[in-house]
Amino acid sequence: MDTRSATADLDDAARAFSVITEGLERAYANLEQRALRVEAELARANRELETKVRELDEVGRALGAILECLPTGVVVRDASGAVVRTNPAAKALLGRDQGALARLEAARGTTAALRSDDGATRRVHVRTARVTGSGGVALGSLTILDDRTEVEELTARLHVQDKMAALGTLAAGIAHEIRNPLNAIAGFANLLEARLADATLVRWAGLVSQGAHEIDAIVTGLVTMASPEALEQSSVDAHELVERAVAQALGHRDAPQRWRVETRVEVDRLRGDAVKLRQALRNLVSNAADAQPTGGAVRVHVAERGADLVIEVEDDGPGVPHELRSRILEPFFTTRAEGTGLGLALTHTIAQLHGGVVEIDDAAAPLRGAAFRLRFPRTPTGLLE
Repeated sequence: MDTRSATADLDDAARAFSVITEGLERAYANLEQRALRVEAELARANRELETKVRELDEVGRALGAILECLPTGVVVRDASGAVVRTNPAAKALLGRDQGALARLEAARGTTAALRSDDGATRRVHVRTARVTGSGGVALGSLTILDDRTEVEELTARLHVQDKMAALGTLAAGIAHEIRNPLNAIAGFANLLEARLADATLVRWAGLVSQGAHEIDAIVTGLVTMASPEALEQSSVDAHELVERAVAQALGHRDAPQRWRVETRVEVDRLRGDAVKLRQALRNLVSNAADAQPTGGAVRVHVAERGADLVIEVEDDGPGVPHELRSRILEPFFTTRAEGTGLGLALTHTIAQLHGGVVEIDDAAAPLRGAAFRLRFPRTPTGLLE
């Protein structure tokens, strides 16, 4: 091969190499630009993802705070059915009873009774909802525990108020008509008792008079509960109040000495309606005696507790069954065949008039029986003044 031909081939190869190099450089520049664009897009996507993560974290914390503050109990389960979260309201309801949640979930869609750690019975409505993701994939479930105890109690109170309104209409209509012949019966019975010589007839006349007075007391109780009068407040001698109430509660009974009454009055004077408070205390002492008809111990305690004044009557009887405590203050509810069911209801009304309540203790009271506590402010304003 001559020199001229070899030089031409080299020139051709150099030009070809130059073309290839220029193509590679352009391809590299294009690839570099694409890489920069992809990097910028990834950086933007990462920033957006970080923003979403922060937003989701904030939403999660907000939802967690809401869950913690909800008054309704919430139990969260994962897809396998394991409990992964329980809010404070649910923990308070379930307490230490390990099987409570399973029993409630078995009653879902209804209202079930649940005994709490303090012995009270709560009424809990149970609902369960499945949590699903995209495509219907099961993620877990939520159990909602709605404590409806207060709602049911308020509903019951409204029913009682309706009954009391109807009772007020009835009592107001018949009180006058009943008392007129009743006074005549009592008057003639007293005349017969004074003039008869036969001891048996005298006793019968006395029973007629006593029955008339009992009927009058029932009518008075009905009218008081249905249309209570405003308080006639005054400074009341606490010692005299207790002494007279106990005497009235036990004085008419056969062998009143069967009941050993212990009184402890830690205040000299209190403010309230003397007549109504004496009536309320008399009813509580009488109820304590009725709970132990063959005799027993009764303790009356009057003391200040913070801003309240407390009048407590305890007995050594069988106590009040837990299932009856929600009804025992209702009018006409009684567990005794000879009872009218008005004594405790009237006491409850008098407590409300003084801006207070009647509380019922467990059988763990010092005398092991029932303990009824009349609690009201030391200076009652009166609900109907």
